[in-house]
Order: sequence, then C-alpha cells, then structure tokens
Amino acid sequence: MKNTKLNDFKEILRQGMIENFERDGYLAPVFFFYEIGQPVISQIPNELLNNARGKQILAGIIKTICLKPTVLAAGIIIEANAAKLDDKDSELTKMVLNGDIRVSELKQSQDIIVMLFSTPSKEEVFAYAVDCKTKTVGEEFGDGELDGIGGTFSKFFDWKKN
Repeated sequence: MKNTKLNDFKEILRQGMIENFERDGYLAPVFFFYEIGQPVISQIPNELLNNARGKQILAGIIKTICLKPTVLAAGIIIEANAAKLDDKDSELTKMVLNGDIRVSELKQSQDIIVMLFSTPSKEEVFAYAVDCKTKTVGEEFGDGELDGIGGTFSKFFDWKKN
C-alpha cells in the first residue's frame, strides 16, 4: 500500500510540473518529501539557487530531512539548462564537468524542467525539453540516459546509509 501512495505522489508531482509550466511558462522551484502518509511541498527561496553555496545549503537541508527514518522520498522540481555532450573525453565536456563553463553558456543548451525523485533505494529523473516563450513541454530530455546522476542535487539519502 505504501508503494502505491508513493507512486501516486510521484506521478502527481510529475504531472503538476508539466501542467504548471504549460499554464505559466515557468516553474516556481520546489523541494518535497514524503513522510509516511504526509506529503510536504515547499517553494525554494531564489537566494538558494543563485549560487553554488546556496545550492549546497539547500541540498544539506534536504539530506538532513532524509535522515529521519520515516521519510520515504524527497526531491526537487526546478527549471534548468541541459546539453547532450556525446564525447565524455572532450575538452568541452571536461570544462563543463569542472565548472569552468556553465551549461547555459553552451550553444547547444536546452531549457528543461526537471524533477528529481529520490528514495533510499533509487533515484529517478524526469526531465523535459521546454520552450518558455510558447509555454510548451516537449519530449523527455535524455531518453533514459540520465542514469548515474550526480551533482549537488542527487543522492539525498546517502547520509542515511553512512
């Protein structure tokens, strides 16, 4: 029964993300968690997304919440930029991974909306290409290639495993 409610929660969030973008042409960034029958959704203050330090603080808050044994899922819904970098050994890919170039600065950058849904056993990413001017949501970005995600907003339950 617990998994059904959790899956329903995940699907409501995914659909809501799409519908909100199609209605407004943007998303208010939110983080969420699901604690035994109690879903909680909170808007993320813009100050926390403006720089790396703020993002680290936000991730730390979410990871701290995930330490509670009653928390079954957590995640974020945000707008982002993405790019497909096919050559993992290219100089450009290395510069992006090192933070020397922001993805938004790349010519082939794509606006996306993304939901990271993390549980103690796995992480799922739902990302869609979007057009902010026309308020349209396109196809899923990455076609399932988003396995092994990393970065600030990933592995929210790792602190619990230590």
